[in-house]
Amino acid sequence: MEGLGLRKWPWLLLLLLRVSGFQATGENEEEICLQEGKNLTVTCPYNIMKYASSRKAWQRVRSQSAPETLVRTETRNQYLNRAQVGRYLLEDYPTEAVIRVTVTELQRQDLGLYQCVVLLMDPFILHHRIRLIDCKGMSNLGILAFDLADLPLLAVGLILNKGLVFSVLFALLCKHRATDKAAS
Repeated sequence: MEGLGLRKWPWLLLLLLRVSGFQATGENEEEICLQEGKNLTVTCPYNIMKYASSRKAWQRVRSQSAPETLVRTETRNQYLNRAQVGRYLLEDYPTEAVIRVTVTELQRQDLGLYQCVVLLMDPFILHHRIRLIDCKGMSNLGILAFDLADLPLLAVGLILNKGLVFSVLFALLCKHRATDKAAS
């Protein structure tokens, strides 16, 4: 088993789950690795008919208190509404129905949960929340968690997975044909 690279199967499973889009976070969350010193840009689409002329905001969500608004638009221009507070830049493009938020020079204290919102009586959360997570030291868990020698095993796993799906579909098709012949 050692020669097949199976000793690392939990890491391969994590890789497959990550590649497939499965996340262990809440249903409406996306995890993003915080890379200190880099910029983060998040795009939040919205319903153009409902929210094009509404004010928008970028908020930090903490577990024990109300969300903290970090930056918000004050204007209601039909083409571009822009606001900047410190390292936070929010650009609202009403004709494209999208908000683009940029956080410059990420820092360790930026770890946490964030959201784009429409500022109504009760703020409406757009898209999904963003959770900035610490990925330092996770090279053993991330995409590079396997040796190059494990690539053939990963490829075989993906082929077998697709083969299984096609086998089930083929069996169902054959059963359907047999049922049609018996009915004739």
